[in-house]
Amino acid sequence: MSAGVHVPRFARWRRHPAASLTVLVLLLAGLVLGGIQGYKFLVRPELSCGKGMTATGSPLQCVGVNLESTAFTKGEPARMRKLEDTVRASNDAVKAESTSVVLLLNLSPVNDVDTLTYESLYHNVEGAVTAVWRANNTAAYGSRPGVKLYLANMGSQYASWQQAVDSIQKHADAEHISAVVGLGQSTEQTRQAAAAVSSRLHIPVIGSTVTGNSMNLDPADPSGRKPIPDMFRVSPTNTDSVIAAGQYVAGMRPAVTSMAVVADSVADDDYTATLAAEAKTRFQAPDRTVTVLPYTSPRSLPAGAGRQDYLVQQFDLMHANLCQAAPSVVYFAGRGRDLGAFVQNWVQGAPCGIAQLHILVGDDASEAIRDDAVLKGVASGRVTVAYTALASPDEWGTECPGSDAKRNYDQFWSAFTGRPDPCTKQPLATTEGALPPLAFDPADLASGQAMLTHDAAVAAISAARRDGAGLKNPGLETGILHQFYCAQMLPGASGWLSFGSDGNPVGKPAPIVQLNPDGTTKTVSLAWPSSAPNLSLPQKGGTGAPGC
Repeated sequence: MSAGVHVPRFARWRRHPAASLTVLVLLLAGLVLGGIQGYKFLVRPELSCGKGMTATGSPLQCVGVNLESTAFTKGEPARMRKLEDTVRASNDAVKAESTSVVLLLNLSPVNDVDTLTYESLYHNVEGAVTAVWRANNTAAYGSRPGVKLYLANMGSQYASWQQAVDSIQKHADAEHISAVVGLGQSTEQTRQAAAAVSSRLHIPVIGSTVTGNSMNLDPADPSGRKPIPDMFRVSPTNTDSVIAAGQYVAGMRPAVTSMAVVADSVADDDYTATLAAEAKTRFQAPDRTVTVLPYTSPRSLPAGAGRQDYLVQQFDLMHANLCQAAPSVVYFAGRGRDLGAFVQNWVQGAPCGIAQLHILVGDDASEAIRDDAVLKGVASGRVTVAYTALASPDEWGTECPGSDAKRNYDQFWSAFTGRPDPCTKQPLATTEGALPPLAFDPADLASGQAMLTHDAAVAAISAARRDGAGLKNPGLETGILHQFYCAQMLPGASGWLSFGSDGNPVGKPAPIVQLNPDGTTKTVSLAWPSSAPNLSLPQKGGTGAPGC
């Protein structure tokens, strides 16, 4: 080529088409990659989710199975992060073959939107951690295989239950997931989640605090009577709770001649619906009037609107009708988180000749034992608050050695707190190479939720360890759980664990708990709504346990 002759730029590209195409692809790839990295740098993601989870919702939250014990939300409370670290350390310590239990809950509650709090979540996680610690470090529930615990999040208001179940299914084989426990509240979403786990994985689903009467019924069945095949629960049903409340009311003096049932009519909440339905009929008695006062809690709220402010307006309108009814006792058939608005309105509303209002609540009142409005109301003397708990730390009394049921609880208490047995004063015996003791606060047992989640996990672990079912065939565990009755009852913190053919607990107590102004609780009565007292394993020639 002679000097001074100009060769067009694109002629070179035409002479070497293959090389030119390669260069072009590389240039485009660089631009795309650079654009992505630049976008990530300039617009950083609000939340990075660990393995097994995806980000969704507003505010953003990680839903699915938390395989790496990472945070569920941005700015997650430090106490929640500490519990996640405890779960990770426990799982990392399991070196041999293992099976896994999944604790499925709403693990990212939004304040003033969800009717549960982080406080109750801590207790649930602590109970599950205690069950796994006992399984791996003591001889309480066998020894093999090792047990891992995974936390799985359904998101605020359980709205992402489908993604959570999808994640459980995706990782079930690799992680040897043999059971799902927890579920949380008795809502239509949690019932759908339980049914989906059962139909897709055919492994046990064991509810810890789900009490709604319909929670174990298949939502896809047109008759509404078909049970979810693999579902069990360790807590009494709402029917049992109202029966226990009725027994308590019948013993009050002076006799209760007038009651009001404050009933939430919100849709898709099995807890409030079945609690109200039972209360409306079972509190009827000769020489007693029962007045039903309905309200409707919000299913959703616009941005910036608060749940409590919304409810205070309704209870303000209810005030005159409540005064007109002049009840000796009010049965609050709503969520515990709504009790504060009701109490606040009553205390601050116009006086109407009722010096002190006696309020009786279902088990969800455990969500209100730290509610400032409720505690101030009790402290004012204008109200008393008692509720039918699912479990209570003092339900077995303080006498030593006490019943077999109390000795079971004392062993749990020692594992939960890391302290010596309260009766024997002996430290808990552990196996060789055990992890350090746990050190959870005994005050965390007040709500009873740690006890129940422990018991649900214990039932799952016990089934998984029978003949190695958790490793060989988790589908066998449903049949094994059905054998836990009569002489095969399991020792639990909330009482002996015995399941009926419908998966519901048999022979469980219902403590009646009084709430004190400082947030402490005291068991004032122990009811047995469906059986005689069930305190010991049946003995030959002696009184049999329920189901025998």
